[in-house]
Amino acid sequence: MSERLLSLCMIIRDEAAMLPGFLASVTGLWDELVVADTGSADGSPDLVRNAGGRVVDFPWRDDFAAARNASLAGATGRWVLFLDADERMGPELAGAIRELVARDGNAGAATVVMRNALPGGGHSEARLLRLFRNAPDIRFRHRIHEDVADDVATFLGRHGLAMRHLPGGVDHLGYARAAATARHKKERDLRLLRLALADDPDDLYCRFKLLELARFWDDRPLWESEVPTARRAFEAAPDTTLDGRAWAADCAALIAQLLPGAPLEALSWLDRQAPRVPQGPAWHLRRGALLEAGANLDGAELAYRECLWMADDPTPGAGNRTRALLGLCRVAARRGDLAAAAGLARLAADGEPADAEALLAVAAFTPAPQAAAFLADHARRSDDVAVAVARALLAAGRPEQSLAVLAENLAAPRRALGAAFVAVVLGIALDVTVELEGPDADAELRAWLQGLWNAPRAGLRDGFVERAGALADAFPWLPDWIAERAPVPVSSSPR
Repeated sequence: MSERLLSLCMIIRDEAAMLPGFLASVTGLWDELVVADTGSADGSPDLVRNAGGRVVDFPWRDDFAAARNASLAGATGRWVLFLDADERMGPELAGAIRELVARDGNAGAATVVMRNALPGGGHSEARLLRLFRNAPDIRFRHRIHEDVADDVATFLGRHGLAMRHLPGGVDHLGYARAAATARHKKERDLRLLRLALADDPDDLYCRFKLLELARFWDDRPLWESEVPTARRAFEAAPDTTLDGRAWAADCAALIAQLLPGAPLEALSWLDRQAPRVPQGPAWHLRRGALLEAGANLDGAELAYRECLWMADDPTPGAGNRTRALLGLCRVAARRGDLAAAAGLARLAADGEPADAEALLAVAAFTPAPQAAAFLADHARRSDDVAVAVARALLAAGRPEQSLAVLAENLAAPRRALGAAFVAVVLGIALDVTVELEGPDADAELRAWLQGLWNAPRAGLRDGFVERAGALADAFPWLPDWIAERAPVPVSSSPR
């Protein structure tokens, strides 16, 4: 038997920026580091070798599972841990892993808590399988969102071994929205999912991941176009495909969210799937939303509380706690209990500081003086949070407070652009330099426009339309954008 206890297996490509931090976080953890390199041109393989790792050259062929399996094939340790360069191991988890592989003879695999950074602060959590005994019959499947869960479950059952759930966690940096955009992950992931489904149209896991991708990127046309096919695939899937798979319940929830017809019809479809899947936070969250839409507030509250109870434990879900709190917030508001609604909104904002719905709910349900104080203090968490707070204040019809939040640091590019926008809304002169250009500036302005168009004070929108020429030189598309939404002529030059 190998003297090596733990093989750390990875795949990389052009990760020179991420690898130093990653390698520092796993110092002393592994006995063997095996890395499949899929075509780096930035010196990443040398960083691995200098750290004592072994590099396997594996030309990229649009298949993450194949690359992962190439690293597994070179592993000689008794256990395999797989991580990525954009992940950072915490010391508590590192200690728990070493203890398990050295002393726990009844364990065959283990999950770890993955923490994903959210825009503007906070994080979501999910418990994922990342550690398992090294066995030739455990291999990854799927071109993207590759997974070993099925093989591990079979292995554990065959050998009478247990799944452990380790303390501590891993911070995942790569899918923070800005980083994901920079690396074109949406386009890449969509292409690979399409390839996987061309290989196997009955691959329900990949259909779920396609719906999940559409939800993550807020691509409603993609989501709507995929729901009918996903529904047929889900209904046709044998129970053995769904049994014990937490993702199956999430898949049903994503299908139900955009099913045509009345909310209670979608709820009926979702409930018919209940005997086939293990219900998790996303399942109860979707039931709550459908019950709420159908005006069953008591049922909605029960479902949201079930989601909240399950989401407090990160075992199956990620990002559902805030949505459940906001569901309870809406239920309380519809019952006329604005104090409870405001408290729930503040709890949601504390968990996800830049969440637009949470901040708008704070502004809407909290008495104005207390809301202003809370949001002003909340905005000091970061510039990203400040921008989110300012947008919420504008959407709540409080542009003066919005500008005050932004004006605390006009050197920040996103704050500066927002301040320029709100100044036009208010019809005041503001001398500010905006160091944000191109697609980033366009995206920012569109977000501000959407918030203004949703604001309850129509006069704010009308005033902006009259003065929008002040921004039209920098944003030539702005007059057409407004013309599609308001029949008011817009000057193409400042007044």
